[in-house]
Amino acid sequence: MKYPKHGLGIIVRSRCIIVNEENKVLVQREKNGVYSIPGGRVEFLESIPYTVIREMREEAGIEVIPERLVYVVETLNERKGKPRHELLFYFKCQHLSGEPRREFKNMMFQWVDPLEVKDNFWPSGLAEKLAEDLPDFKHSYFLVYVDEKLKFINTFTDPILFKYLGSH
Repeated sequence: MKYPKHGLGIIVRSRCIIVNEENKVLVQREKNGVYSIPGGRVEFLESIPYTVIREMREEAGIEVIPERLVYVVETLNERKGKPRHELLFYFKCQHLSGEPRREFKNMMFQWVDPLEVKDNFWPSGLAEKLAEDLPDFKHSYFLVYVDEKLKFINTFTDPILFKYLGSH
């Protein structure tokens, strides 16, 4: 499929990884049963780290502070027949205060072992990476989500980065 080079826009999201004393991670579960790390879209003229603070305050009802960036995930796929390009910035965050709300709009917040929900986790493959990196996230990674699979990029010459170059 041919796509225009400009005008579709890249969606930028910021995500908050919080690990509790039992090495469980705070996740949001959507109405459809899919789990993911909580966060949301970056608003115009809002910094990416601040988005985590705002989203966690608004949706989970807690105060956090980003400590460091641990994953950048780029998604390149189609959704409902339309191209979708997202950049997700995952921050390891310190939980400052408050207890996460049980529910907010169409989602529920809960503490889980990522491996217990890996079959319903988005993006697929991230639950296993989270479990591997718990609790201190010593390294940062660039990951690409293509064809419903999470690819770990070790070098910027990885062929997966060039998969879509010829398609537009």
